[in-house]
Amino acid sequence: MTDERPDPIARLGNQLYDDAADWFAKMRGPDAKSHEPDFKAWLARGALHRAAYNKVAEIFTDSGRVDDPDKSRGNEKPRSGPGKRGLAMIALLIGMGAISAKVMFHVGLGRQEAGRLQDASPDQFTIASAVGQIRRVALPDGSSILLDTNSEVQVAFTSKDRRLRLVRGRARFEVAHEQRPFNVAAGAGTVTARGTIFDVRLAESGKVSVALLRGAVDVTVADSGTTTRQRLRPGEKTIFAPRLETPLPIAAQELNLWTQAKGEFHDEPLIDIVAEANRYARRPIQIGDVETGRLRVSGIFSLKDTAALSIKLAALFDLEREVSRERIILRRRQQKKIHL
Repeated sequence: MTDERPDPIARLGNQLYDDAADWFAKMRGPDAKSHEPDFKAWLARGALHRAAYNKVAEIFTDSGRVDDPDKSRGNEKPRSGPGKRGLAMIALLIGMGAISAKVMFHVGLGRQEAGRLQDASPDQFTIASAVGQIRRVALPDGSSILLDTNSEVQVAFTSKDRRLRLVRGRARFEVAHEQRPFNVAAGAGTVTARGTIFDVRLAESGKVSVALLRGAVDVTVADSGTTTRQRLRPGEKTIFAPRLETPLPIAAQELNLWTQAKGEFHDEPLIDIVAEANRYARRPIQIGDVETGRLRVSGIFSLKDTAALSIKLAALFDLEREVSRERIILRRRQQKKIHL
């Protein structure tokens, strides 16, 4: 049985699809961050705008084959779409501004309707940030990811769910509300959300921390054959490594420090502060002796400039700095010997 109800987006004509295609191109381009406020305002104008954007995203990312309504009448076979490799090239060209999103949209679909998707495959890709880079990336569903320095997220979207994995580093997920669940795996656990904002951090030790800014998330952890589930409320954080710990409150100020490449520390060893700063550094700080690494530190520090941080730490603890092009070494100041 064919559903003959009119497409509510189609009633607005092609302009809404044109606008959605343009926004899709902008949010996959190099200037996505600068366009984000206007993009969110456009999405907020109504459900039809979000539906149009999602339809365009489906066409460019999920379709391996598209029926052309003008070519598939009678016994004529529908022509093949560009395929996954072709779609990837189209997305690249759009992001570079080499072709118009609306032109490619209408070439692929025809002007009359969006076309039926056949042989749909998951939209799979990986996003990453460089050392010292904090990067925002827009996703096809209208969600966005803010990547901390040297971080990587794998993405796999299907018609049934949205699955992501934090491979390394830290990321903030701002989730667009829709029916498909949004699952972020990290370490031995998974965070499930719908329409929310949360942070996930995967440490080199395998410890995972989750902090919730808005909405609600369920944290599920498998440990020794037992599955534990925990719901976080806004302003709470939890840790698992792999055992899931009791949620704790987190200050609003602390939540946003990392987005500015800053860190707040409470009576923590100097070596931990240095390790955190080195995540952002091309010229790392090294600790020259065990005693220096054990010094306790409290305060808020900018982590992106290791040279400036090393000067501050050296002054705070009267340490000696040895600076080269490759590294900065902090060690106890050698006491001068007095010869009688």
